[in-house]
Amino acid sequence: MLKYLKSLSHGTVAIARAELALLRRYPRVWLAILAVGVVPALYSLIYLTSVWDPSGHTSELPVGIVNHDLGLHYRGHDANIGTHLTDILMERKAFGFRTYESLEDAREAVRRGDLAFALLIPPNFSANAVPGTARGAGQMVIYTSEGNNYSSANLARRFASELDHQVNEMLNEQRWSMVLDTASASEDRLSQLRRALAQLREGADTLAKGSHQYRDAAHQVGEGFKEVNGGIRTIESHWPASNDLRALKSGAQQLSAGQRELGSGLAQIGNGLEQLEGGAGQLLGGARKMQSETESLWLVGDRIAAGAGQLADGADKLQQGLKQARAANKQAVAGNRQLINGQVQLETGVGQLTDGVQQLGDGVHKLASKLPQDKQLDEFTAGGAKLADGADKLLTGVKTIEAAIPSSLAKLEGNASGLAESVALRVEVAAPVANNGTAFIPNMVSVALWIGAVMAGYLFNMSLVLRVHGHVPRLAKTLGKMTVPVMVVALQVLLVEITLLFVLSVQTPRVAALGLTMVLASVVFLAVLSAMVHVFGEFGRILTVLLLTLQLSAGGGVLPVELSAGFFRAVHAWLPFSWVVQAFRTVLFGAYDNRWGQACGMVALAGVVAITLISLFGRWVHVEPDLYQPAVKV
Repeated sequence: MLKYLKSLSHGTVAIARAELALLRRYPRVWLAILAVGVVPALYSLIYLTSVWDPSGHTSELPVGIVNHDLGLHYRGHDANIGTHLTDILMERKAFGFRTYESLEDAREAVRRGDLAFALLIPPNFSANAVPGTARGAGQMVIYTSEGNNYSSANLARRFASELDHQVNEMLNEQRWSMVLDTASASEDRLSQLRRALAQLREGADTLAKGSHQYRDAAHQVGEGFKEVNGGIRTIESHWPASNDLRALKSGAQQLSAGQRELGSGLAQIGNGLEQLEGGAGQLLGGARKMQSETESLWLVGDRIAAGAGQLADGADKLQQGLKQARAANKQAVAGNRQLINGQVQLETGVGQLTDGVQQLGDGVHKLASKLPQDKQLDEFTAGGAKLADGADKLLTGVKTIEAAIPSSLAKLEGNASGLAESVALRVEVAAPVANNGTAFIPNMVSVALWIGAVMAGYLFNMSLVLRVHGHVPRLAKTLGKMTVPVMVVALQVLLVEITLLFVLSVQTPRVAALGLTMVLASVVFLAVLSAMVHVFGEFGRILTVLLLTLQLSAGGGVLPVELSAGFFRAVHAWLPFSWVVQAFRTVLFGAYDNRWGQACGMVALAGVVAITLISLFGRWVHVEPDLYQPAVKV
């Protein structure tokens, strides 16, 4: 074992000296070594500078805005969200915004590549967005071209999402502001409502009491109207007919005419009585004369005289009676005159009476026709009962509403912006990264070191050894041939680290660990590439390019490997590139719970496997010193 180790060490040193001798024999190789040493640092510098801080240059990205929003007047306020949004975007200058008047001009500019994308605001945007009648009613358009630049299209999508959130937040803040104002006013209106309900309750209570009184009164009125109806209809049924009234008036007129005839007869009777009274006087005188003249007659004179005396007495009584009759006749005439006068008045009164009774009859008939029927009176009484019942229900409803309305409104706390966006997602970062370019360092530096290892390996014939060293162990050949290339990659590492620390100003507390990680990665990459050349010959050089492509796809340097296809997820853990990226992330950012040793161990294991493969299956070519030369001609 000791003999093998001694042969291994001597052989390694001898081959290393032979490699260094080549540099003395071909000094121009140092130029190639210098050029190869600069390449990884230059590659890292160029690429990382291009992606170092893209967000800091978004203001240079041309973006168009076309605002055709007409705005609207909503609940006493004028709103034009399109104009307000345009002003905000132009002020913040997140992109290189340019305004366009025509939609087609903006679309054409995007298609030509003059704009990365364009924001198109339609005329009805505010009218649809502000009321919020439907989800997504207010629509804007982000117009972009993926074919022109896919990354710009992705930026447009992210901008659309952020703008959507921003506009909704702005609208929500305005709506909440209106809600707070309305809530404040609603509290005052609630107090007014409660006062109004109290007055309404008092009014409803009064109405209920009045309706009960009205119900009782309606019942009494209904019953009274029924009695009046009965009396009116009884009067109507017994009211004299028009013919009877006309007969009464005609009888009064006939009575008046008869009374006048009676007066005329009494006058004639008075004249006759006067004549009778004169004849009675004459009869009395003749009888007295006859009594006196016949008293002297013989034999019959006494009798005749007595008869004449009796006749005279009778004539005297007749005369007295006629005087009384005349006096009575005079009184009868005077009474008849008064009776005539009364009869005239009676006739006039009877006429007025009959006319009045006729008119009153007509009024009674009309009144009877206008009086409500008993059914209507029953409905009137029932309506009074319903009114009272409705008033009771109204009072009960008012009391229920009054009890249901809260005494005060719970006042919303906070302000409009807080209510519009009351939840804020706070992201806690376990392994913070300074910027986009720093995030690319693990992946891009790994690629640069791989390229540097490839170029370092191409400077020398990795399978070519002097014939005098043909007897040394295969492992010694491997280690000896890698000596100078390792020195080249070490130079590359130094220049890359200088570029990171002093040119790009990368901040890392573990500078030594960063350098050690890069040295380990470069040496292992060099070993892997040498193994592929030794095992597969010249075809191995092609495989190094394919292996780089595979490692970029499956190494998880840009995207999480879980987002890749199943094959790439399967080979991820078997690739040295994956563990190099993890080691860089650990030393730069403290990622993977600072398991730097584990990642470096896996990288070193890949190098051991590569050296073992070279030692076991390496194809060595033994040549004379005159054929022992670098792989490149300088």
